[in-house]
Amino acid sequence: MSYIDGFLAAVPTGGKEAYRIYAETAARVFAKHGALRMVECWGDDVPDGKLTSFPLAVKKSDDETVVFSWIEWPSKAARDDGWKQIMQDPLMQPGAAPMPFDGKRMIYGGFTPFVGAPAPAKPAIQPYLFFRGRCEEAIAYYQAALGAEVLVMMRFKDNPDKPSPDKMPPGMDERIMHASVRIAGSDIMMSDGMRSGPTDFECMALSLSLESEAEVDRLFQALAAEGKIQMPLGPTFFARRFGAVVDKLGVTWMLIAE
Repeated sequence: MSYIDGFLAAVPTGGKEAYRIYAETAARVFAKHGALRMVECWGDDVPDGKLTSFPLAVKKSDDETVVFSWIEWPSKAARDDGWKQIMQDPLMQPGAAPMPFDGKRMIYGGFTPFVGAPAPAKPAIQPYLFFRGRCEEAIAYYQAALGAEVLVMMRFKDNPDKPSPDKMPPGMDERIMHASVRIAGSDIMMSDGMRSGPTDFECMALSLSLESEAEVDRLFQALAAEGKIQMPLGPTFFARRFGAVVDKLGVTWMLIAE
């Protein structure tokens, strides 16, 4: 049974970008210490109330926005152990990552789920890409071009069972040992791997199915901006919209609105 930490905070509206950067750093730390996922939600329709409300609960001022977030853990034991490690993590110390909001007004608590639909089953086969030293670049690129959400990112130096120097090439500490990103609801795993040199993805492609033709067009153009079009966008006998493009890292994408 999973375990949930829930949070409610008032964040300066003008500081949304600073909060996003802070939250993305926190998400990487939580993932490193066992969290399954971390979700941050920026208030969009959060009404005031006369007796109770989210804004009243966190004493929100006019220049602030309510943020609701939660962290999912495999179990309460994993959560308790994870928090102990997180409180010692260098990236979460006050000097390294000061909170861009008033932490004294934040509300938080732990919850045991007892009603809810089961999570979708993880596919038995998932793509795993090796970027030979360009994985961090790839993650930033897919965040910007495709809106990728980083679920996990771990460097070789974070490996608790780090191999001895004679079993690893030199200079591997800062390389990405394992990462997972979510694009349009699907997860792609990736790593720098243990090799260097040019990437080679010529005998494979990633197919990305999207609901709207407009979304196909938008993401196709984002990838084509620094890539190479293989098949221009257009209608086909099997799709309302389809196109193929090789991105700047050499990965082939087939985008489709079925």
